[in-house]
Amino acid sequence: MSEPPQRLSAFLPRITLRTKMLTLFLCLIAIPLSLQGMITYSRFSTSTEARTVEYTSQIVHQINQNLDRNLAEMKRLSLTPLYDNSIIAILKELRANQEASFFLSSDKRQKMFLYISSLTYSRPEVKGIQIISANGTVFSNLDPATVSSKVNLRQESWYRRVIKGNGAAVIIPQHHPGYYLDTDQQPYFAVARLLREPNTNEPLGIMKIDLKMDMIEQLFVNMPFTKEGSVLIVNKQSELFYEKQNRDGTPGYRSLLRETEWLYSRDTQPLEYHGQQYLQIDHESDATGLKVISIIPRELLLQESKDLRDFTVLIAAIFLFGAGGLAVYFAYSLSKPLVRLKEKMSQVEKGNLHERVPVASRDEIGMLGEQFNRMVGEMNRLVNEVYMISLREREAELAALQSQINPHFIYNTLEAINMMAIKAGNFDVSDMVSSLGKLMRYTVDRSDGFVKLADEIESLRSYIRIQQTRLGERLHVEMAVDEELVGAYIPKLLLQPLIENAIYHGIENLEAGGTIWLAVTRHEQELRITVKDDGKGLDDHELARLRRLIHIPFHQLEEERNGRNGTALRNINQRITLLYGEAYGLEVNGSPGRGAQFSLSIPITQGGRGYVQSAAGGR
Repeated sequence: MSEPPQRLSAFLPRITLRTKMLTLFLCLIAIPLSLQGMITYSRFSTSTEARTVEYTSQIVHQINQNLDRNLAEMKRLSLTPLYDNSIIAILKELRANQEASFFLSSDKRQKMFLYISSLTYSRPEVKGIQIISANGTVFSNLDPATVSSKVNLRQESWYRRVIKGNGAAVIIPQHHPGYYLDTDQQPYFAVARLLREPNTNEPLGIMKIDLKMDMIEQLFVNMPFTKEGSVLIVNKQSELFYEKQNRDGTPGYRSLLRETEWLYSRDTQPLEYHGQQYLQIDHESDATGLKVISIIPRELLLQESKDLRDFTVLIAAIFLFGAGGLAVYFAYSLSKPLVRLKEKMSQVEKGNLHERVPVASRDEIGMLGEQFNRMVGEMNRLVNEVYMISLREREAELAALQSQINPHFIYNTLEAINMMAIKAGNFDVSDMVSSLGKLMRYTVDRSDGFVKLADEIESLRSYIRIQQTRLGERLHVEMAVDEELVGAYIPKLLLQPLIENAIYHGIENLEAGGTIWLAVTRHEQELRITVKDDGKGLDDHELARLRRLIHIPFHQLEEERNGRNGTALRNINQRITLLYGEAYGLEVNGSPGRGAQFSLSIPITQGGRGYVQSAAGGR
């Protein structure tokens, strides 16, 4: 069960960001549109069906009410002969004598015709009204050529219904009356009543009103629900009164009677016929017992919904196509800077540190491009600085190697000179040679470039003794070193260049000489070194030039290779900056005739290179 998620989790990381963004945009567009379309179609279909059922139910009920009124009028009409004594007298005469119909006077026949004809006036829905006497004589408003003058009632299918009605009005379903002489007659339904003598209640005959199907069809005029589907009118025994079938394939009366259970349904019921669904809506009259049934194919009800669905799908497809185009545009627009950034990163990975990303926006992607450009620029600068540092280190190593050529031979030579000076009693020479040997041993000693302050001071004393031997009483050096700092580590040969600079540029050329003060103090977590002299000093022009040389940028070193003045001080400043960061360095102050002062600060450390920083870093 966990294999598909595992495959998905393994597949997703391999998809490009552009594809993910495009897929996300399309899903965010397609899924809501699809859900909205399905929900709208479902709600609209349900609402349409409910409204159609409600509307059709009202129409069916109204049709049944109109039919009730028409049939009630026919029932009332069937009673009128009982209120006319002349009609009753004629019927009594025919009942008493079976042969009376042959000898009935023309006046009486005319009387019956006129009476029946008056009943059909302004009633186009009536096919004919027949008063049939007990002996089978037929009186009708129709042309005698179309109606038989005598009929055998017992052979008529409707006769038993009328007799069973026992004087009540009876509604007869579709039938073909036997007294019509036309061979191509249409079926009719009728309202009939057994006529009884009011005084004796003896049967006199039957009054039968044959009704055309037009009467029912007039009820359907302007009824839109009857344009499709079927309409049936049946009685409680499911006998057909009327059938209207407007659509091929819609189940009719006989197929419903044989193949479905529609007879047992009540109210609104779904109907299944030959794989198609129909909606059955009916209403049964309490007065006549007739049931009006409307059968509507469901596909017709849903046709409007289908049109809406097709329109919605079309609009959704158009919107989806347009939104898909926008999604592609935005996906490519958003991912294009990232793809370009990826390509530039590949170039940087290959060592091309001059690549830059064009920044065209101020959003997060634009900020990322700016950060990338700054990072590559910083990398390029650091690589160049590291390259220069490496180059300088190699030059220093080469110089150190050159200075270490046969050191034992030099040491032995100096020792021999020292012994000769002692034997000759020239102790000044002995001291000078001994100090030079110590200074050389300290200088060429291979270490990590850091020494204890105490060792640096001891080496500095050897250098000072050599210079005092050379200059005599003209050179005075005073040292003030905090005893708590003698164990701190400082860069090797940091103090000697400062003392040397003070001697050569401040005191040596003075006839009276001068004094150099060295102070090493502590300020919080920093070690401060100050070298001050009372020599000739510096004017403003010399001070500005020296400061510029000391703080010249690292990449411009090659331009000053041939300069000598300030070179040692510049090297000290650059060593401090490279080791401890831009926050540290050498400061120079002075004035004409009042000497010069050189100050620097470094972090206090008790263990070698613990405070060494990046050349581009801070403290």
